[in-house]
Amino acid sequence: MKSIQVILIALSILAAITGSIAFRSKLAYRLLAVAFFFLTVGFVLFPDWTSEIARFVGVGRGTDLLLYLTIFAGVHSCLLLYVRTRRVERKLTALVRELALRNAEYPPHPEYHSGEPTLTKY
Repeated sequence: MKSIQVILIALSILAAITGSIAFRSKLAYRLLAVAFFFLTVGFVLFPDWTSEIARFVGVGRGTDLLLYLTIFAGVHSCLLLYVRTRRVERKLTALVRELALRNAEYPPHPEYHSGEPTLTKY
């Protein structure tokens, strides 16, 4: 085993642990992190797999296939983060509105301010 393979596997283990901690409440995300870990270790130990899969799907090289998948995953992640941010913004807006209405102080009506009613002009 080459030294770069050891480094990449160690980084994959670190990423799997971090992903497991980050997604501790969602089993599907944990399983996805474990699947990515095993896939990564497989690709690191057997780098020819990427070339074989690339040829099978019609891409020239394995590195090109990994680049395409990385771009797709990055765009997908950005869209998920955008959707989550919008959801949090909507919740925050609703909470701020509710808090503002709950703590609202209405100014006194001008007719009742001085104690004597005033005539209003129409």
